[in-house]
Amino acid sequence: ENPMPDSLASATAAGWVAGTLEISVTYPFEYIKTQMQLQQEASALFAGKDRFRSPFHCAAATVRERGVLGLYRGGLSWAIFGGPRSAVRFGTFETLTAASQRRGMHQRLGTPTADTINGFAAGMAEAALCQTPNQVIAIKMIHDQSPRGPRQYEGLVHCVACIWRAEGVAGYFQGVGPAVTKGAATNAIRFLGFGQLKRLAQGPAGADGTPPPPLATWQAMLCGGIAGAVSAVATQPIDTVKANMMGIDGGRYRSAFHCTAELVRAGGLRVLMNGVGPRVCRVFIEVGLQFSLYEYVGRALDRAFGSSSKTN
Repeated sequence: ENPMPDSLASATAAGWVAGTLEISVTYPFEYIKTQMQLQQEASALFAGKDRFRSPFHCAAATVRERGVLGLYRGGLSWAIFGGPRSAVRFGTFETLTAASQRRGMHQRLGTPTADTINGFAAGMAEAALCQTPNQVIAIKMIHDQSPRGPRQYEGLVHCVACIWRAEGVAGYFQGVGPAVTKGAATNAIRFLGFGQLKRLAQGPAGADGTPPPPLATWQAMLCGGIAGAVSAVATQPIDTVKANMMGIDGGRYRSAFHCTAELVRAGGLRVLMNGVGPRVCRVFIEVGLQFSLYEYVGRALDRAFGSSSKTN
């Protein structure tokens, strides 16, 4: 059974709405996570004794220096890309799920395996088309506001222009390798986890073939949140490498492997997990909101446009 809305249009629109709403709530966690990830002894901007001592210290120092809005530095990029990235993620997953069902893949491989493959592909599409340029802009703006940051960007437009002047189009795709790898892995885990947890919560279909009832909002949020938290822990090392390749001094790394080696050589394996706490918090909320909003909005759109939703 497909856990997504029935039509591609509903899937895309629902993903767009869900992504835009959730990022307005969760971005401060993203800001703190990224600041912690960028605190690497291998970085030319490492602040030594002036570095943030913990996520709480990062949040307090930022608010003290720049106010609450300081926690939204770089967030406008996420707001602009938030809708498109969710639309690409869910729209791609819905398209691939429909295609795999027509070809009998769900029957041959089983729904969990099909969900994993389709989620992996959806994550690659999202990362390549939306997440890489979005995060390059946001991470550079966050790094610029770190304790040793140069404070060179006046705002989003100025940052975009600076990247263009310095690197051209290629500048918006720094770190695309780990970004695509992480996006594919996280979405494979999330779609598989959400699908499994959803089926567990719903129970089997009725004896007469009646499909199980849709998840309550809190159930969809909890299932999505758990799947998201697991994906965050599993992919944190890749995310840390990606963040450092996208930072202000990311050009010094020749590849993802070189970046990983430099980070570990300077700070040990533990630095690859920097920022995992705020990332788990953010992703639990993010994915829980996205899946619950996505299912709710998707069903509403299907009803509005007269489609028969498979989630009901």
